[in-house]
Amino acid sequence: MRMHTKTLAPIFALLSVGVAAPAAANLKPGSYITKDGAEITPTLQTGISSNNNFFSTPENEESRTIWTITPNIKAAIEDGPDSYNLDLGTSSSLHNKESVDNFTQVNIGVGVHKEFTSQHRLDVNGKADWLYEPRGSGLTEGLGDAVNELVKYQQQNITARYEYGAQSSKAQVALNAGFYSKKYQNFRAVSQFRDYDKSLVGITGYYNTQAATRTFLEVKQENYRYDFLASSGISRDSDDVKVLLGMEWEATALTSGSFKLGYQNKDFSANERESFSGLSWEAGVNWQPLSYSTVQLTTSRSAKDPLVQGDYIKESFYGINWTHSWSDYLSSLVGVTYIDEQYTGDIGRKDKTKSARLGLNYIASRFGMVSTYVDFIDKNSTQNAIEFDRVVVGVNFTFALKAN
Repeated sequence: MRMHTKTLAPIFALLSVGVAAPAAANLKPGSYITKDGAEITPTLQTGISSNNNFFSTPENEESRTIWTITPNIKAAIEDGPDSYNLDLGTSSSLHNKESVDNFTQVNIGVGVHKEFTSQHRLDVNGKADWLYEPRGSGLTEGLGDAVNELVKYQQQNITARYEYGAQSSKAQVALNAGFYSKKYQNFRAVSQFRDYDKSLVGITGYYNTQAATRTFLEVKQENYRYDFLASSGISRDSDDVKVLLGMEWEATALTSGSFKLGYQNKDFSANERESFSGLSWEAGVNWQPLSYSTVQLTTSRSAKDPLVQGDYIKESFYGINWTHSWSDYLSSLVGVTYIDEQYTGDIGRKDKTKSARLGLNYIASRFGMVSTYVDFIDKNSTQNAIEFDRVVVGVNFTFALKAN
């Protein structure tokens, strides 16, 4: 969640081969193999960027120069079909004007994949993050520089997936369960009302067509439970059910991807809140007309919980990315996204965010990569204080062990 990659607010541009952007000619980090068979992969990324609207304000913009350093280490052990993974990382940002905006985030992830037999598979993944909200977003959206302290929070997420049925069989069934928790660490007079837990249960049935394609029916329920009741006395607790029919296919000569379309019902426990019932979808398609060029299309629609205002947000997302490798060492990225958010409840707010990203990756040696990028964001809203434009220009340097 680095300052120069935060783009969920407004905007007409989000392009880069920066920290979070995929790229065709990507650096392949080398690893160190221990005598016990563990594969250790360390990387280090440093960067500098210029943000011309640091506080995401509609006027009186303030610019900042930001230095970042992001060390990461991954460890993996493979034992036949089973695997065990550990991912440790931090992300520090230093700002040229105010030290109060400096921060260090911590990310920890673990994963286990077990195949008991050819018909029984289990995946368990866990993540814990200590994070900070970028200025002018989240709880401080529309407040500019009125708050002189970063909002910090913790989140934990654990998921488990059990799948029955051989990969070669015509049918499989998967059971999913999960638990997510988000807790704010400061500004408790306000933030305590946004602390919540979310539990997940679901089942997916697959039918394999034997042609690198399988259809599926997915049913899942997520239960949102907030820790504290706001002064209004109206609970934000809700039960969210989705029933989606979809298809996924492995890479063919040109395409790979998946889509699912169906029904969502978000029912609040408080009668005073407006529930949602309607169409929901998720889709992602990779089109590769050439071995060195890929177009990625993504879209989704769902009702989600707002962070500050309203009962729920009906969000529609559309995105397209084009990555192209000009050589073994040079690749480019062009990406555009559009987000439409309609707030319901006690506020008639509508947001439209256009983003674009442009970037270049150059593998300078077998030890590192240079990424330059420019991000454009344009956010329009029925609330004037929420609108803003932003341009971020930067360069990142990624260092890794020499690949074998």
